[in-house]
Amino acid sequence: MLSWQRKNVLKNRIPNKCGLYEFYDHNGNRIYVGHASKLRHRVQSYMQKDDMNAHPTKEWLRQNIAKYKFRVMPISRAIQIEKKMKQGTKYNFK
Repeated sequence: MLSWQRKNVLKNRIPNKCGLYEFYDHNGNRIYVGHASKLRHRVQSYMQKDDMNAHPTKEWLRQNIAKYKFRVMPISRAIQIEKKMKQGTKYNFK
């Protein structure tokens, strides 16, 4: 797991490939899981400040993510795994 710091979300850390990503809070609890066709762009988007249209959940996540991890895999497989993992997370919606 990587700590949630800008230096760990740079291009050399996250590939621009499809896969699954997970966010964890300071206690090590998984708080969000998602899939992306471009992991680098998706994970970096949580670190950037949004404009006036920021979603409240994304703002909460931004403040509470302590660590993250990702796995490169085909998008179809990432979607399957995400569906199974969503049930135990606080801010995923069914």
